[in-house]
Amino acid sequence: MGILTRLQGKLYVITSDHTAEDASPKHAPRRLADVYQVWTGNGWSTDAGAAMTFETLDDADEYVRAHYAKVRV
Repeated sequence: MGILTRLQGKLYVITSDHTAEDASPKHAPRRLADVYQVWTGNGWSTDAGAAMTFETLDDADEYVRAHYAKVRV
């Protein structure tokens, strides 16, 4: 499963190519139109509005580093 941070509006979110229908790993999304999930702080969701947000890319990346064992599940 690919995990990356991306700009969503004016804030950054943690995203994954993990989908609700298919939990198997895939390549990271290449277009914004591709389906991806967002990290809510408690798990993955397809609801972009439920995303945990960060003001900077560094903050989002640091969160992933600090919580990688939880985020990668």
